[in-house]
Amino acid sequence: MSLDSTSHSPAVFRTACTLLLLLLFLPPALRAQDAVRPSLAGEAAAEARRQSIEQIPYNLLAGPVRFRFSLTTGVEYNDNINLAETNKQSDVIIRPQFNIDAIWPVTQLNTLKLDLGLGYSFYLDHPNADTNGVIIAPGSQLSFDIFVQDFRINLHDRFSLQQDPVAELQLSNVVDYGRFENTAGVSVLWDLNKAVLTFGYDHYTYVSTTDTFSYLDRNAEELTLSAYFALTSTTGAGLESSAVYNYYDQNFLNNSVSYSVGPFVETQITNYLKLRASAGYQFINFDRGGGVDDSSDGNDYYANVLLSHRINAAISETLAAGHETQLGVNSNFVALNYVRHTANWNIINRVLLSTELFFEDGDDSGGLFSEHIQRYGGAATFGYQVTPHVTLGLRYQYTQKQSDQPLRDYKQNRVAVDGTYSF
Repeated sequence: MSLDSTSHSPAVFRTACTLLLLLLFLPPALRAQDAVRPSLAGEAAAEARRQSIEQIPYNLLAGPVRFRFSLTTGVEYNDNINLAETNKQSDVIIRPQFNIDAIWPVTQLNTLKLDLGLGYSFYLDHPNADTNGVIIAPGSQLSFDIFVQDFRINLHDRFSLQQDPVAELQLSNVVDYGRFENTAGVSVLWDLNKAVLTFGYDHYTYVSTTDTFSYLDRNAEELTLSAYFALTSTTGAGLESSAVYNYYDQNFLNNSVSYSVGPFVETQITNYLKLRASAGYQFINFDRGGGVDDSSDGNDYYANVLLSHRINAAISETLAAGHETQLGVNSNFVALNYVRHTANWNIINRVLLSTELFFEDGDDSGGLFSEHIQRYGGAATFGYQVTPHVTLGLRYQYTQKQSDQPLRDYKQNRVAVDGTYSF
């Protein structure tokens, strides 16, 4: 696909620069205000980080670098690996994974961190579905924190290589949704006591590991800006914005430029209840002419609410709900409504029980199927620490999709047991 970046990139950076200048004119009046909390940046924060690092358990100490290694082996039964309404395929899957966590306090003010999970999936009845190379677990990253006066600078590279198709709302009749995702960039936090300003730039890369989904291969430039102002000791509010230029390798899905801007508020309602809410406007302008045959632009509001509740010392829960627009797999975009609930139940010594419930309602903008989708389900995870080095786990997960298009409904049950050994 020919990439006409000249028509989009200047608009993105002009918008970002304008927002940045507006934010930079705000701090001088705020800087002189009295301190109301410990700074998130500077030497005090770096020292607090150093002390917390010293409390992290480790298996190996190589000079100043602390390593923690663990090995997980899991066995899963999946009654519908191909997310099909008819001709469902079931299988037993073996999943070994090796985990590395490393922290290196390079200096008192600089810290380098590595989190890496490497695994594989063996399908006993359908070996053609085995992993295409190694799996890199979500959450893997290389991160470097730098503290300079009132600034905290984070350089990062976050990466994953996954295959499971159930993570994508729009997919049905698929076994292998292999994709490598990488987000590399920098974020800068400027702490002014009553105000916190944050700027971020990331380069995002998506590479499919299967020919079926190679049309999704793309890159994106992402800019974010936010300004947070403390209103009281328990409540703050601010403005957040983003600009994203997204461009595909092939001429199937359409390149796009998206913008979003809106206010947010964070408040500690009680000692046990915390709320974050945001809302605003989201606009996505798509090119025309792609093979997906979708000429729709995104022009909608977004809204997100996150409620965190600590019921007591043993039980906590979170409730998230929202409306947003996401890039599509079979269309320009999907308008999504969602509700998600998670809870942790630490009610028995050395036993962790967590539960998850979710509901999603999505509408394609057009494209191949122009689906209306409803998907819901839940999961329960049980963990037991046998010894300081050995942990056993059991998980059940249920997912059901309902579509207004033929042969795109599915139900899936998964049961998995695993054991983790920390060296």
